[in-house]
Amino acid sequence: MTSTNGLPPQIRLYRYTKPFVLLGEVTLRYPRRALAILVLLTLIVGAGLFRVEADDALDRFLQSSTPDYQAFEALRERFPASDLDVYLAVDGRDLLSSEHLGQMQDIAFDLLLLDSVDTIVSIFALREPLASDRLPAPIIPDDLSDDDQLADLGTLLDGHPLASGRLISKSVDGRRLALFVVALNREQVSSRGLPNIVRELDSAIAQSAAGSDLRLGLSGMPVMKAEVIESTRRDILVFNAIGLVVGALILAIFFRRWQLVMIAIAPALLAVLWCLGLFGWTGTRIDPLMNAVMPLVLVVALNNGMHFLYAICRNLDAGAPKVSAIRQSLAEVGPACALTSITTSIALLSMALSNSELIRSFGIMAALSVLLALAIVMAVMPMLAMVFLKEGKSKYLSGGRARKGAQLLENLSVRLSTSVAKKPNIIAVSGLVLTMVFAWAYLQLEPRFRLSDMLPDQGTAVPVLDRIEDRLGGLFPLSALVQWPEQLDYQSDEVRSAIQDIHETLQGHPGISKVNSLYDLQVWAESGGLSPSAAIERLNEAAPPEVISRFVNADRHAALVSGYINDLEANDILKLSSELDSELDGVRVRHPGFTITLTGLASVGATRSTAIISQLSLSMLGAVIIVIALIGMAFRSILFAGLSVIPNLFALFATGTWLMLLQGGLDYATIVGLTVAFGLAVDDTIHVLNRYEIEVQRSGDASIAVEDTMRIIGTVLILTTVALLAGISVTQLSVVPPTRQFGLICMSTLIFALLGDLVILPALILVASRWKNWPLRPEPVETTDFDRGQPDEELHAWKVKG
Repeated sequence: MTSTNGLPPQIRLYRYTKPFVLLGEVTLRYPRRALAILVLLTLIVGAGLFRVEADDALDRFLQSSTPDYQAFEALRERFPASDLDVYLAVDGRDLLSSEHLGQMQDIAFDLLLLDSVDTIVSIFALREPLASDRLPAPIIPDDLSDDDQLADLGTLLDGHPLASGRLISKSVDGRRLALFVVALNREQVSSRGLPNIVRELDSAIAQSAAGSDLRLGLSGMPVMKAEVIESTRRDILVFNAIGLVVGALILAIFFRRWQLVMIAIAPALLAVLWCLGLFGWTGTRIDPLMNAVMPLVLVVALNNGMHFLYAICRNLDAGAPKVSAIRQSLAEVGPACALTSITTSIALLSMALSNSELIRSFGIMAALSVLLALAIVMAVMPMLAMVFLKEGKSKYLSGGRARKGAQLLENLSVRLSTSVAKKPNIIAVSGLVLTMVFAWAYLQLEPRFRLSDMLPDQGTAVPVLDRIEDRLGGLFPLSALVQWPEQLDYQSDEVRSAIQDIHETLQGHPGISKVNSLYDLQVWAESGGLSPSAAIERLNEAAPPEVISRFVNADRHAALVSGYINDLEANDILKLSSELDSELDGVRVRHPGFTITLTGLASVGATRSTAIISQLSLSMLGAVIIVIALIGMAFRSILFAGLSVIPNLFALFATGTWLMLLQGGLDYATIVGLTVAFGLAVDDTIHVLNRYEIEVQRSGDASIAVEDTMRIIGTVLILTTVALLAGISVTQLSVVPPTRQFGLICMSTLIFALLGDLVILPALILVASRWKNWPLRPEPVETTDFDRGQPDEELHAWKVKG
């Protein structure tokens, strides 16, 4: 490791990354003690695996201190029942025949026997209009054998104000769809979890409907959340197991030596294990977004490990003693690996500024996991190299079974470098122009969000939801929370009049498919000939409390008027909400003293998502500036900072352009993916600049240094990128769209980053070297006893014979 004048090349990054490099030097000097400590800590941290839990992430994504979310929380506090409504859709031909009615009645009865079910609202709960002198009879008779009684049932249901378009659809080609609203028990859900409850419902329905020709399916937010949790649990296993196996296969094909494959994979495996244990011990639940931390850890650990492994093998092939080969690799590669992880962590920590609790948690945990992965690689690689690698006659890259693969990648890198050296000006200008074009395309991306985008698209809940929306309209509520002065009662004329005005306002908007409120019950009660005051009084006596409580909270002087919409884009929901809020201003004027707040899951999802995405875009750009500045500080070179701008913005904006062509917008998963991907893209740049600094001190010539840099680093970058692409590709097996989207973003950015760092960055270096007096001699860096000293007796004794 000497320059042309005999002086050792100075690594300017060393002083900024010294603690991490020292970790590797300590484990190299005291391998036995380090191994014992590592095994002990792994057992302790690994025990956290048994504490890992999955979550659906929806509530934490929306949660914040903003006024719109606080209004949504006020609605949920006053009307908690709707959060646990499961929709059972039953459709078929001749649905109102005695046979099918009997089957549906049996299904409802069996569900009510479950401890997890509180109530069921369906066509079987419908009654005739209220009368002053008797209890209303059920619309569907108890005796289903009398066909004469069922002859006019379809007409009765189509004309019933509480049934048509709500609990049963119109007949189309003899087919109808009936909706059962199953209210779950909150205590059961809390103690047993949604996945267990939903599985129990599915089992009960399957047994009760065995042999039936009816088509049944469950949907609703509880079912969707349960599917997200189940999918996340599955993805944890798939990502970590298959991802590592696929990456190992790629390396096995290249190296053809199990020792090298094991050395490259072991730190990544340990890093994933430690990070999962960290999640368990800290009580951090893994959701579809948090699940992306594991592929990220795999990328960081495998990338850093491969740079170390290549450096050690090169030094051993050159005839260096094993200890010297490892120590030299730590000195040359260690600072760059440390800086890449630090910059990635800074990019991730930019998400901690989000006002979404989910995004903040992801940014913090991902940043900690990246640094943890770095520490594991630094500590483990020297020990593994000491045990499994030999010095002397063994040729790991220049000979043996890996020679052809290494030579192929080296030749490819050299040819690429030679091509760049021929026309650096054209390539540099082209890279700059392309980056500007991609930047323009990136700026065209607009925030987008759809509730269904967060849900498994290969489960059963979404198809059932589509069937319900097709026959009965939307199921996503856009609700008006009505609150009145304490001196008024919900049975008063003022309150009933306000609820009616709001109901009719929502119902009159073309974007609302149906509206549910106390006014529906009032209309039904009055249809028997009662006066409005008598009807509401009689309704209060006859209707079950759990039905009334869905629309009125008498103790809190509040009522709920819910309009239902289809699964719309966030911008469409915001436009719809703005129009309705303007129309409700007239109701507010007519009813002074009443507070009318338009909120609901659809509304708060739209407002929160667009705000979060816009905020993340700004924080990501801030992270770009900070990371570029940090590179300049670490290398003590404004020029190095400037050179790192174009290749990384090229990768970032090129991926953004691909997104624009693919979907035309930014959702929360894509902007998080872009932030993570930028952190990964910077890694390659830092390794190239670090190796260039070493080579330019050796040769004293920029052109030679660039060629040597590409020959050494290009080989590693190509191989690691291929292995990482193969490992991350397992994200496409997920049934959760955000997880698949995150994987695509990372893969795309890695490809563009490789192109930028192997083509654009060398061209920029060559162009810059013509007008700036390069190389500049960096100031000597501080060294340690480990740099100068000889290994102790423990290190000498720790060798593997044969």
